[in-house]
Amino acid sequence: MKRLDRSFLIGALLLIIGVVWAFMMSGVKGLEWLLLLSGIVLGILAGIVQGWAIARSKLEKIGRGKKTLWVIGTIIILVVLKVAINVSIPSYLATSQLGICLSIVFAVSGLLLGRSFYPSPR
Repeated sequence: MKRLDRSFLIGALLLIIGVVWAFMMSGVKGLEWLLLLSGIVLGILAGIVQGWAIARSKLEKIGRGKKTLWVIGTIIILVVLKVAINVSIPSYLATSQLGICLSIVFAVSGLLLGRSFYPSPR
């Protein structure tokens, strides 16, 4: 099994687990679903940027330090944006500990899905 196939499989599995978990929670309504969707979208964008940086590093167009900066930077930006969105829009996800964990699961699944969409050179 290829590496990208594994990241897509794990991301899709996390997404399915997150959706089932969200349906089992009583506080997840319409607004919370939109917030979870924003986490997936931000995660996919961050994953695509990470995939771009890794591919550029494998092609030796950027150095190892810049690749690390891109990968770590996108994770930091993802976390900052996701926290800012959850704090600015008061909802069950921002006030519940399980809601915060659910939001993290959706963002990580989006990150893995986004990473799998960017083709890696051999």
